[in-house]
Amino acid sequence: MLDCELNKRSQLQMALLLNSEEAYQWEAKTKAEQMIRADILFLFFGVLIFSSCDGLKNKEEKKQAMQNQLVVTAEGDTLENGFWTYDKGIAGVSQRGSYEDGYKIGKWIYKMNGDSVSTTWRVINDKSAKFNLPDHFKPINDVEPPVLFQADIEDNDDNTYLVLLRYNLTELKSSAYDYIYQYNESWKSNTKEILKSKEFKKFYFEGIEVFRAKIETERETKYEAISYIFVVNDFLYDLTYKNAIGKSSAIDLEIFNDILYSMECEGVDLFNYNSKKYLKEENIEFKSDPINLMK
Repeated sequence: MLDCELNKRSQLQMALLLNSEEAYQWEAKTKAEQMIRADILFLFFGVLIFSSCDGLKNKEEKKQAMQNQLVVTAEGDTLENGFWTYDKGIAGVSQRGSYEDGYKIGKWIYKMNGDSVSTTWRVINDKSAKFNLPDHFKPINDVEPPVLFQADIEDNDDNTYLVLLRYNLTELKSSAYDYIYQYNESWKSNTKEILKSKEFKKFYFEGIEVFRAKIETERETKYEAISYIFVVNDFLYDLTYKNAIGKSSAIDLEIFNDILYSMECEGVDLFNYNSKKYLKEENIEFKSDPINLMK
């Protein structure tokens, strides 16, 4: 009986041992499978995340590649084309919009310190000049020489405007220096406005010299007239923008500069992409005789 009981216990112990081993093997197998599944899931999500980041990176690269594109013409001009963005410049103004062959087209957004201005650009092709014009500058049709183009500004002020003058220096037997001198002298006899300040500078760009006159006057309201004067093929051009001080902002001046940089006169593109930064500037001081200015 004892032997029989021992045999039963031995068989029972063996069964328990076998069952525990099988249970251990099953548990180990389960843990291994769980670890494999976890590794597979980790690799799957890792690949998914990597693919997503890689996709975002490629999209960003494609977006960047599609922006700020340049085209080179048969004449060698480098022109902006497609969608462009500009970070904050010297005046702190950023802007974005589209170009077509170097000219702004459609809607552009200008931003500065939380302020935002939207304007729509078009191209004016008027006789000997081609340039950009924003939609809040309204052209005046009836103009006579030396006025080549004139526009009123939608700001409820009749004293603000944009004007482009053109003179034949050969016929006048004159020069840009004579013109600048007479421009300065004319303020001495002006009785309609009080002259508050004036500044004359000369900027050297690649292939062209540009004079700038800044005149501040007062007549009930303070005004600033900015004139850019340059010569192309013996024709003198005077692009003047008059604005009310306190009512205009750095964005307005940036828009005016965009008009200047879009200028094409006598078939000459004055400021292509590679020549919009001046190389040097200097002050202009006047003497009694305009001839002395040319020495």
